[in-house]
Amino acid sequence: MKRLFISLILISTAFASWFSGPEPQSTLKPATIKVLLKKHCDGALIEAKGSFEVINPQDNKHLSSGWKGKRFFLYPHAKGIKWGEDFPGIYQLRIIPKSPETTFLVDGIQYRGCLEIYHVDGAIQVINEIDVENYLKSTLTAQFAEQNLRPEVMDALSIAARTNAYHTIMRSIGAFWHVDAASCHYNGYGITLQNLNIDRSVDATRYLVMSYEGRPFPTSWTKNCAGKTGSFRDIFRKNIACPKGVKTPYAAKVRDEHTWAYKFPKEKLAHIAKTNRVTDIDLFVDETSGKTYALRIKDGSHESNIDFFAFQEALGTNNIKSNDFTVKIEGNDVTIQGFGEGVGSGLCIFSAAQMAEKGDMAPEILASFFPFTHLQQQQVIPTRNSIYEEHHVIEDETDNSD
Repeated sequence: MKRLFISLILISTAFASWFSGPEPQSTLKPATIKVLLKKHCDGALIEAKGSFEVINPQDNKHLSSGWKGKRFFLYPHAKGIKWGEDFPGIYQLRIIPKSPETTFLVDGIQYRGCLEIYHVDGAIQVINEIDVENYLKSTLTAQFAEQNLRPEVMDALSIAARTNAYHTIMRSIGAFWHVDAASCHYNGYGITLQNLNIDRSVDATRYLVMSYEGRPFPTSWTKNCAGKTGSFRDIFRKNIACPKGVKTPYAAKVRDEHTWAYKFPKEKLAHIAKTNRVTDIDLFVDETSGKTYALRIKDGSHESNIDFFAFQEALGTNNIKSNDFTVKIEGNDVTIQGFGEGVGSGLCIFSAAQMAEKGDMAPEILASFFPFTHLQQQQVIPTRNSIYEEHHVIEDETDNSD
């Protein structure tokens, strides 16, 4: 009955969103995100497959157009930009599709949406402005294409990812770009349709986001949190309003079954920390979740602090699988023993899968990992705090243990 009630609320929320106000939301421009594809490069091979228009984004003045596509190497020069034809005195271009079927190839990678090119210091930056829904299909496919996740879990991940995208956009409205393609797993349109469950989940949850204190918030997920999650604020050390971390009984029950260890020479850590040697190591630990967010490396006379994510990147995610660990120095070696896998914040995929097997749906899964948040449909990006209305509280203070 509870799941049916939540489903009915979601359906009614969608219809209320579509038909509230003088103009249906479906007629508005959907939320878009700007992704930096190339930075400070000498040029790029850009092909328009279909009809397009070129404008100057500075004043929206028409510069060029084509009906059958175009393929040329685009590059900057002292007096402007050249893409087949020359654009003298123009240092920024926006290439717009004039047909829903039009796509663009940038150095062989296919993209939908618009392209923006900026001539900066003798080099170019290439940006893809894409609607958030297609952006999610690309980024989620890059991360989960080979995983056979239950539909309820994938739905929850889609909503969490959309919430994070909205937060990122709202944090820098008017910016030239919002995210870097390399850091957000964005590989364009061509990577989609590899896992139909992912495309289905994005479509099924279309425009659904969570809000906390009236706004979307940064979200994350972890493969196995080993019993507890930390808040985004505490793990990523960001001064931002977001839901607190939670206890996860499903993962806690099998914590000892998901262990890992890594042993490496002290010299390697000294090189990472840029110290002469390693005499001791202190961990900065979030008291609530037990997750490490930084390390202090001592060499006897100096200290060097390392952010956990920089530490993990230096040693490899295959070696440092989570931020739930202890560290020990033995002779010339450092031994790290840990539990779980992932950043230890946000949605625990292992626990979500257990919940789904017992019949929980995406709203209930989200309620467990993002308490005191609100679930709502929002097609456009709001520009002020008050624009979000409270539709459905998905707080859940119940214990998810068997």
